[in-house]
Order: sequence, then structure tokens, then C-alpha cells
Amino acid sequence: MKKIIIFAVSLLVAIAAKSQSINIVVSLTNISSNNGTVKVYFFTDADAFPTKINQAVKVVSVKATKGTTQIPVEGLASGNYALAIHHDENNDGKINTNFIGIPKEPMGVSNGAVGKMGPPKYKDAVISLKKNGEVVSIRL
Repeated sequence: MKKIIIFAVSLLVAIAAKSQSINIVVSLTNISSNNGTVKVYFFTDADAFPTKINQAVKVVSVKATKGTTQIPVEGLASGNYALAIHHDENNDGKINTNFIGIPKEPMGVSNGAVGKMGPPKYKDAVISLKKNGEVVSIRL
């Protein structure tokens, strides 16, 4: 009987967690070429945003398509995120930078946040994603 109760509670927790996830669309404009991939990084940690890509809580990657593309993102927990977009033109999996750390490949962030003497700040890029079907538009 104890195993049945544990199973039932686990199932209810899993269903509740799944019901709190949302599906959104990230609309990207100004993609410069069909080369490589476009990656969308979702950050919840201000210290990681936007360059510590291995600390992103979710990453979605699609083949680059010149112009505008819509990227569906499924199973995202509702909450606050700062998004960083990287057009990895040479497909090496890294954000390539010049000798002073400025990205050589196209980048974009949510809210159109712009850095001053460094990368954009998390607080300027953070957005609240709470419902299904939301569209987040970002220009590279």
C-alpha cells in the first residue's frame, strides 16, 4: 500500500510540474546568412548572462535561415529569463570574440538590451514568460 501511495504522489507531482510548463515562440529578425546555427540561451542567473552559455537553463538550436525565423520553444517553466541569441556562423559551438572580447558573430538579447563598456546586464534583458503562445521578438 505504501508503494501505491508513493507512486500516486509522484505521478501527481509530475503532472503538476508538466502543467506549469509553457510553449513560446522566439521570433528572430536580421539573421545575416544561412550559414551555421542560431542558438537561443535562456538564463535565470545574472552572473552567467550572457556569455557563460554552459550555465543557461535551456538552449534551443536551429539551422540558420537568412532574414526572419520563428523558433518554437516547448516545455519552458514559466518565470523570468534573460535571452541571449548567438548566430554560430562557423558552427564551432563557441561565441567567437576579437582580442578585447567583442563578439565577432551576430548576437542579440531580449529587450534589445545594450551593454555599456561590456555585455548587456541581466536586469536590462530580463523578461517574464508566464503563458502559452507568447512571442518574444529579438533582432540580431
